[in-house]
Amino acid sequence: MTMPDNAVPAAEGFQALRTVIEALSLETDFEAFFRKAAGAAASLAGGDAAALILMNDHGRLEYQFFLGVPPAYRTRFLGFTFDRHSGIAGEALDSGQPVFVADYPAHPKALAAFVASGLRGNMALPLLHGGAAVGVLVVSWFDRTPVEPDRERVTLLRTIAAQVGAARQRWQLEQRLQHRADHDTLTGLPNRGYFLEHLRQTLISARRYGRYLALMVIDLDGFKAVNDRGGHAAGDALLREVALRLRDAVRGGDMIARLGGDEFVLLMEYQRWPDEPAGVAGRVLQALSMRAPVTGGTVAVAPSIGIAAFPDDGTTAESLLGNADLAMYEAKHRRGGRQACFFNQAIAQAVRRRERLLEEVERALVDGAFELYYQPIVSPDNGATVVVEALLRWPQPDGSVRLPGSFMVDVERHSRRLMQALGRHVLNSALAHAAAWQEQGYEVAVSVNVSAREFLDEGFLGSLTEALAASPGLAREHLVLEITETAALEDLDRARSVMLACRALGIRFAIDDFGAGHASLANLRELPVDRLKIDRVFVAGLPATEADRAVVKAIVAVAQAFGVGVVAEGVETAAQAQTLREFGCTLMQGYHFARPMPAVQLTERLRQEHCQRA
Repeated sequence: MTMPDNAVPAAEGFQALRTVIEALSLETDFEAFFRKAAGAAASLAGGDAAALILMNDHGRLEYQFFLGVPPAYRTRFLGFTFDRHSGIAGEALDSGQPVFVADYPAHPKALAAFVASGLRGNMALPLLHGGAAVGVLVVSWFDRTPVEPDRERVTLLRTIAAQVGAARQRWQLEQRLQHRADHDTLTGLPNRGYFLEHLRQTLISARRYGRYLALMVIDLDGFKAVNDRGGHAAGDALLREVALRLRDAVRGGDMIARLGGDEFVLLMEYQRWPDEPAGVAGRVLQALSMRAPVTGGTVAVAPSIGIAAFPDDGTTAESLLGNADLAMYEAKHRRGGRQACFFNQAIAQAVRRRERLLEEVERALVDGAFELYYQPIVSPDNGATVVVEALLRWPQPDGSVRLPGSFMVDVERHSRRLMQALGRHVLNSALAHAAAWQEQGYEVAVSVNVSAREFLDEGFLGSLTEALAASPGLAREHLVLEITETAALEDLDRARSVMLACRALGIRFAIDDFGAGHASLANLRELPVDRLKIDRVFVAGLPATEADRAVVKAIVAVAQAFGVGVVAEGVETAAQAQTLREFGCTLMQGYHFARPMPAVQLTERLRQEHCQRA
């Protein structure tokens, strides 16, 4: 039996399929797979070239890959789109069947642009996957005379087309999964891991070709207030809006990413320093300065930006990002935020000083160099000590004593581990002294200051429970935790939860520096507070300053309305004490009554008071 001229030999057909199947299993790059599959299809059909036309995101057909087409054809039609029902490709998609055209220029559905490019004939094979049309595989004839493939060849070509369709869907799925792994799901921007790898590769290229780069770290001032007042939905909406505005503000070729939380990063190439980075930073500052809607109003939001340059400010991804981050903190904390700050050696020196300070604090903690002083909080009626406030002191070799304000800010901001260790030390020492005084018969409570960051830290409750366990005989009401309004309001839900857990243990709370923050009466009502401490700034103006008199009266009235005690801080004169008594203040603290003193000295004071009462 004689085979037709265009019949496919069995060996040739199997070889074509084998090529496609091997490529499907071995090639991870879809274009590399398509070139092999297209080559097998074109060879099997006797054509000159092949092309892949895929459905794009807008529902149109788009030329995306070519093999063997004339260069002018490729240049003209790569990315060319047309209606999915147009041309031979549209006919193949609509019918779900292969369509062969021997004389393309004469076909009624021929597209004039293709005719003008020399297309003589083609065969369109629909790509179907799961019953849905995903594109068309086209075999084309430019130089050879088109000959319609026989039934066996068409069957094999359809099989190849099915493999291409399946590979296309697999590749799209892999792309989507990779995009999810590399991008932030909320904003669609590249995430931290992807950005760092991109930065490393970009730095290698920049080093090789002598390019200059600027890296900006962008942090949002006001984001936490949006989250607190509007909830996480408002915070998420703000982050999405920030991403959109960043895309509009940056130049083509600049890369933006979200590092996490409310921190973003921008990588750009520049020729003129500092003009170009400053210009981009200015646009970002303008774009991200806004008012975010929250329940009951709006919150002002603006960025703080830190900028570091490659290669001057860092030659690795880690050093460049770290220095840009330091510059951002400089903009946020030392310059009031809402501006851009370039990294410089002054910042670097400040970092070195901070690192030395943290090392010294850790060494002092290990050596037991820290000491607690106690300042009495007294009843103005009889001068008796009711509570003592524990105050951390750091004695120095020269006989001076460092106060917490000279080191605690850096500890809290830059070393969570050291912050926790110092907090445990203060709490353990204070509880040990309180237990000793209780055993001696002195009924005095100990008040311990807890910073906002320490109080809201996830490890705080665990540390507190361990410290209490070490003093099982101590009456729990003898421990008072002092937190500022800032700590209470920074994360109101978290603060309330921690306070309730502490109250369940019998611990009491005082709000420190009351009146200097922004606590509302509604928030105060929700917190389990035992005392309000009037900020010393209002006490200082008594009795002469009318405004301070009004504020103190109001705070005392608020405390009475909520059924909580009130303590006046910073009482230094008899006149201040007398005025506060007239206003109804029941407890006072300040140099007029006693300065902070070591535990031994306080023990003697308590002994004398005990003897006087006896």
